[in-house]
Amino acid sequence: MARLLFGTVVHDDVKLLEQIKGAVSSNELPEGDFEPFDIIMLDEFQDCDDLLYWLIICFIRVNTRKRGGRPVRLVTLGDERQSIFRFRGADHRYLTFAPELLGPISSHSFVELSLSETFRLSNETVQFINKTFLGGDSYMTSSKSGPKPIVFRYSPPDFNGLAKKLAALIKQYGAENSAIIAPSIRRNEHLIKLVNILSEKYGIPIAQPIEYDSPVDKRILDGKLSISTIHGFKGRERDLVILLDIDSSFFRYLGRDLPDTTCPNEVFVALTRAVEQLVLVHDEEKKVMPFVSVDGLYQTAKVTNMTSEKTKIASPNAPGRALQFGLALPSRVRVTDMARYVRGERLDAIVQRHLCIRELSASLPEKEHIRMRDVVCSNPEKGFHEAVGDINSLVVLAAFQHAVTGTAPLFVSSNQVTEEELPFYTDEQLSRLCRNACAYHARISGYLPRYLQMKDHDFNWIYLRDLVLAQNRLQSELGDSASNLKFEVDVERYLVVDKRETLLYGRADVVTAPIISKNGDVESVESVWGIKFVPRLSNEHIVQACAYAYLLAARSGQVPRIILYNVRDGKKLEITPRDGLDGLRRMIESVLRLKYTAERGLEDDQFTDMCRRTTRQVLDLDDSRNQRGI
Repeated sequence: MARLLFGTVVHDDVKLLEQIKGAVSSNELPEGDFEPFDIIMLDEFQDCDDLLYWLIICFIRVNTRKRGGRPVRLVTLGDERQSIFRFRGADHRYLTFAPELLGPISSHSFVELSLSETFRLSNETVQFINKTFLGGDSYMTSSKSGPKPIVFRYSPPDFNGLAKKLAALIKQYGAENSAIIAPSIRRNEHLIKLVNILSEKYGIPIAQPIEYDSPVDKRILDGKLSISTIHGFKGRERDLVILLDIDSSFFRYLGRDLPDTTCPNEVFVALTRAVEQLVLVHDEEKKVMPFVSVDGLYQTAKVTNMTSEKTKIASPNAPGRALQFGLALPSRVRVTDMARYVRGERLDAIVQRHLCIRELSASLPEKEHIRMRDVVCSNPEKGFHEAVGDINSLVVLAAFQHAVTGTAPLFVSSNQVTEEELPFYTDEQLSRLCRNACAYHARISGYLPRYLQMKDHDFNWIYLRDLVLAQNRLQSELGDSASNLKFEVDVERYLVVDKRETLLYGRADVVTAPIISKNGDVESVESVWGIKFVPRLSNEHIVQACAYAYLLAARSGQVPRIILYNVRDGKKLEITPRDGLDGLRRMIESVLRLKYTAERGLEDDQFTDMCRRTTRQVLDLDDSRNQRGI
């Protein structure tokens, strides 16, 4: 829609906000590069946010002009219970109040139709959800029959026993038709242990969660058990869906600002992904959610007790705890996590407010981008593929580190490469480096499936010429400082934000001219480099580089030069805090508040007033330029 309206590809909220600001500041209605539509369907409208609402209102106005003033027919589709992107600003009330909000731009009256019958879920699953999680309400109906949901009641650390039960089900339905879903999957120790057993002991092919800046390629999922967060699995389905951590712990952090008297939307979405068999794994050490009916659970599900307890699952705690708004910092925050999953336009505002960003080198023409494959075939016979973009990034930096220092943690036997051979690589050495990078990532993330599934791979997807080109670019940027470079510098520091303390920690890619104390700590540095190998640099990367600079500069009080460099396309940025070290600290505090603050939503009247102002703003845009062209 944004591309059709503005005539350019809009990658994210930051770019969308730029286009909106441009239209408002020029007071001109966009021309729109499309043929008019007779019907516009707004699907998943419960996930609309303020920027998308502006876009939709503007698109409809332009479409109406292109139709000679004849209003379009609008169809809105959605489910308030499936609005789960609150952290992006989504609000289900765009759907709930759609007739009132969209009325001013459409003269057609709205007719509301309730679609309560589900064609995905079986009646058995529907009854389980209605009676156990929805207080007995007949929110959904189904005429499809299927097996009862299964509840595995287990006690950690009996992961082997649980894995055996799950493996049998996964093999029954097929890994390609199965998924494990949890509220959080990164550094989820129980999930990691379970997944590793399923992979290592039972040979189940698994699509390992990845941690780099590219969309998930569908080929990675084909033929494998999917591991996903609830948000990542929205809009998807599989025959067998296994749910973990759907218990009272959800309200400690993710749902701390939600009432525990009703089923959170996130949980409802998770419960409605299974086409055939729904499985709920209940950790005996945790209580079920306060609103859950244990009696309803036993009436509608098959409960398999894997514990020594002979009684039923314990009743939940009484609901009605106080909602927790405001800042809630975790005890530890990794630098690479601090700017993930936040509203892009708000993060951009923080960056613009606290930092001055100067482009030292623009992105090279497309033909000069280094295009290492992000996905490779790991099993041609079965058609399995693995994501390797994160491995590429590790290899590029590790190869340069080895060329400069003669050592790198990814080289198992660095003495196999002589001093004279350091700048050069054979295909065999490159393959070994890629294999070591894969093993290194397995150690860091904890997840083993990719490493195990690639054990027979040749690790030969990186062409020597591409690695040489990457090394030449890094040599050109950092070669003059080779004797003063330090790689992968561990940094950490306790921060207090609004009287709440957290340990911010991470590992800086490269620092120059470090002064090392007697105990091995970095006292001060001349510059900090963030080295990336990604399709494009983002505000997340900028925040990370600045966080490392702050952590390194905190001892000396001197802000180092901050450089962000993308080896893939040659783009290079210099980042300068507008107010020195204090400015860096305030930026970090602002990002942490953005990430970890739960805000009270607008009251209904405030929400509708905001929407009316947006509609008025769009309707007031000057259309005389377009009218002259008709």
